[in-house]
Amino acid sequence: MQSPARERVNAVAERLFAERGYKAVTLRDIAQELGIRQASLYYHFPGGKEELYVTVTERGLNAHAEGLKQAIRDAGPQLEAQLRAVMQWLVSHPPVDLARMLLADFPAVSEEHAKRLTQLAVESLVQPIESMIAAARERGEARVANERLAAALVLSTAEGIIATSRLTNRQPDELVGEALEILLSGLRR
Repeated sequence: MQSPARERVNAVAERLFAERGYKAVTLRDIAQELGIRQASLYYHFPGGKEELYVTVTERGLNAHAEGLKQAIRDAGPQLEAQLRAVMQWLVSHPPVDLARMLLADFPAVSEEHAKRLTQLAVESLVQPIESMIAAARERGEARVANERLAAALVLSTAEGIIATSRLTNRQPDELVGEALEILLSGLRR
């Protein structure tokens, strides 16, 4: 069971790691935000920063997996509705920043943790979308030769929408329709 204190530590650490990345966050940063001594964090996470990062990353990826699967189920069987639901879900939750995780965060932790987190990221984020696209191809609704690439592009587009919203002063959910049109129709006439 999670104690309220451990849950607070998890929530603050998850937010800071998501905002800044593994390397840029220190246990001192987390302790200061919580208003506790840095040494107190070792009570909940004896393995220190890496254990805390792995714990909150697993938790976040598992939550995204459940959310994505539910969004796909609730959207019905049409690809466009499923893509819209997936993208709406992704932009309405804290961004994952999968590229940063794969290129900077995971290489900074032990090889064992990096492998486990990479596998979990694929299972949680890529595979639900990949399966959705493969099912649409089987129904004749999509002509995609590489479902993994298509799933990664959907994820990247959702993360790009969040960044674009800051550039355009529009809410991310307002941009989903436009991004979806580009994904489905492409840039060509």
